[in-house]
Amino acid sequence: MALKPVGGKYEGVWRNELKNGDISYYINYRNEVGKPVKVLVGKKTKSSDFTARDAYSKLIEIKYKLQHDQEPIIKGSRITKIKFNDIWNEFKKYAIANKKSYQMDIWNYEKHIEPVFGDRAVKSLTSLDFEDFKQSLLVKKLSAQTVKHQLTLARTIINYAIKHEIIKNFTNPLANGKVKMPEIDNQRQAFLTKEQAKKLLEILKALDMQTYHLTVLLLFTGARFSEVTGASSQKNKNDIEDGLKWNNINYKTKTIYFKKTKNGNARHIYINDILLETLRALEKNKKSDLVISTSTGGNILRMPAHFLTALESIIPENKQKDTQDKITAHSLRHAHASWLAMDGLDILQIKEQLGHKTLEMTLRYSHLMPNKRFEATQKLTSFFNFWVV
Repeated sequence: MALKPVGGKYEGVWRNELKNGDISYYINYRNEVGKPVKVLVGKKTKSSDFTARDAYSKLIEIKYKLQHDQEPIIKGSRITKIKFNDIWNEFKKYAIANKKSYQMDIWNYEKHIEPVFGDRAVKSLTSLDFEDFKQSLLVKKLSAQTVKHQLTLARTIINYAIKHEIIKNFTNPLANGKVKMPEIDNQRQAFLTKEQAKKLLEILKALDMQTYHLTVLLLFTGARFSEVTGASSQKNKNDIEDGLKWNNINYKTKTIYFKKTKNGNARHIYINDILLETLRALEKNKKSDLVISTSTGGNILRMPAHFLTALESIIPENKQKDTQDKITAHSLRHAHASWLAMDGLDILQIKEQLGHKTLEMTLRYSHLMPNKRFEATQKLTSFFNFWVV
């Protein structure tokens, strides 16, 4: 096939003169990923007076529709438009190969992003689409942290596609703060009382032993979910930590060592009797070097459903409560710290126990500490009692 450019005012149009006298017209353009495309758009035959001008008109139509993210049709075939699912599939390959948290990304994408954007052409998406998406998730009573994670994941997928030229000439609608991330208030007010915690553990012990042991580890160490399991119960982290390993357990000193992470300081936690019982039980059935893991020895990615089932039995309608008043897996850490404060442990020791990086993070528990100021002020008078009339 000997294609020749028509030239002149019909730039982008090519012609091929056939032996039978017919002329085939092709147009040449770049698709939305910047790849050159040459496609047959018509023929001049004895029964058809198709001209270079007609071919050029088709080229202009295609360019216009591509720019406005429409789907032009050539001879009954749609020009391929890159959809969000297409760039997700490419990103997923990268995530599986490079991210420990790829399962979390898959879960979030399939649960929240795909139903809304999966079949949408990427270049059709605007910041307003993602603003509407954000509002729809908030209306569903999802936490601000969960909503933020969906927006962050969508932004990361698009950035990956742009970086690797899967899509070209496109500005990420989630870039540069075009969509304001929801404000996150991590200062939960609710925590389990000791009586509620006791009842919760009794229910879990009869319901599911793995969930029971995980709850014990969280409740009596005050550690973050990620520090114990290696993953985030809130589905809001891009990285999975190593998790608590058996070499972090020291039975001789009766301590658990939590190493320094990007979110917390290193520290040693005392192993009390209930923790010791749980550790011994887990050690008998260990599947890997993780203290607690899935049946195949992998990271537990989120709090088991049995935990929420047990919670509902002692705190009815817990799921419907506002974020600050809802009990979650993270509330176990909050309960641990609150109990220490109520038992009179000083703020610096609580900071060390939780691994907080700043004192400000610990001060939220100060209001629970017994207020001894009045008692101390009163004692000052004992030495000077001769002045009292």
